[in-house]
Amino acid sequence: MPVLRGRCPMTLKSIPSRVFLLATIALFVPWLCSAKSPQARGKRNAAAQRASLKWSAAARAQFAAGQKLEAEGSLKEAVVHYQQAVKLEPNWPEAHVTLGNVYAQQHKPNYAMLEYLRATRLDPGNADAHYNLGTLLRAEGNLNGAAKQFEEALQIDPDNAGAHNDLGLTYAQQGRLAPAIEEFRSAVRLKPGWAIAHDNLGNALAMAGDLNGAMNSYRNTIALQPDWAQPYNNLGNALRQAGNLKAAVEQYQKALQLNPGYAAALNNLGLALQQEGKMDDAIREYQRAIQLNPDYSTAHNNLATAYYSKENWEGAIAEYGQVLRIKPNDPAGHFNLGLALKAAGNRKGALEQFQQAQKLDLGNQQYREAYESLMKAPNTPATSAPESGGKTLSKTTAKGSQ
Repeated sequence: MPVLRGRCPMTLKSIPSRVFLLATIALFVPWLCSAKSPQARGKRNAAAQRASLKWSAAARAQFAAGQKLEAEGSLKEAVVHYQQAVKLEPNWPEAHVTLGNVYAQQHKPNYAMLEYLRATRLDPGNADAHYNLGTLLRAEGNLNGAAKQFEEALQIDPDNAGAHNDLGLTYAQQGRLAPAIEEFRSAVRLKPGWAIAHDNLGNALAMAGDLNGAMNSYRNTIALQPDWAQPYNNLGNALRQAGNLKAAVEQYQKALQLNPGYAAALNNLGLALQQEGKMDDAIREYQRAIQLNPDYSTAHNNLATAYYSKENWEGAIAEYGQVLRIKPNDPAGHFNLGLALKAAGNRKGALEQFQQAQKLDLGNQQYREAYESLMKAPNTPATSAPESGGKTLSKTTAKGSQ
């Protein structure tokens, strides 16, 4: 029989106890603007302007021209002037930071990173340079480097809510939920009206198993920004995990009223309906999610699971096939396809999929036992033994989209 998996697995009576059922949570949201509030940013800009007076008039003129062009959206032209400013005054930290910011807006992270590094070397006390460098490092997956830069920024400026938020994001990605929660709490303490930080705190609490705390944070987010669909979806997830399916359905529906194209909410609504035993309704929601995003492997997987529950082997096989089209090296996908093929009477195909699952996850006893059990069954066609070697893959955590 097919294996439940997801952020918070739960066995469903209406679904084979081993079918992988995936839940989708909304992504943590980074601080996308400046690392500080407008008031703090204004103070910082004023200080930077006073500091800039020590640089040559020619460099300051180039810098001012770059700022004007950047404000007008002419980034390419702004870069030329900022480059001239740092050429005239190569030891001007703020000019390097500003040039790095424009490179980042142009999606040139390597150039931006170089400018931020120059700024930190020239002025180790420049919080913006550390913060922005941390943002780029986190985007590139260098979580240790990112954490170090955010920590540096907070040593310089402990009231930087954006840095607390993004350090929390980094810790969460590292699996360090306790310090992540503390950073998000600091962010909401410093900026009580910041909906993004409340939502991120809710996500971290939910991941840590504190569903009541998560629900409170999501409700705070909704109170602050009632027209944002994501916290309704997240609140629905927490309610569903707590077993309050009716309330979860209501939250998913609210999210969809605000954003009818929210594929993750459709998928999660399908999960709640499936747990209520409303299989046909669940199938409809999974299909709607897939129509919006044909490469949404989580929804394909859940649709396959629903078909499996209804003994629609052809539908289950087709949808697990779609999962593997999108994620060909997913061992669970091969295993689930094997289970569906076995149920449909296709032993040869099932053995091939069980064998492939073993190759991709050599340490998985369940995959090996399924293969060996089917091999010993009567009238099983002979097949080659599992190959040795290969790479063990970690299970994938499903992520939602906004």
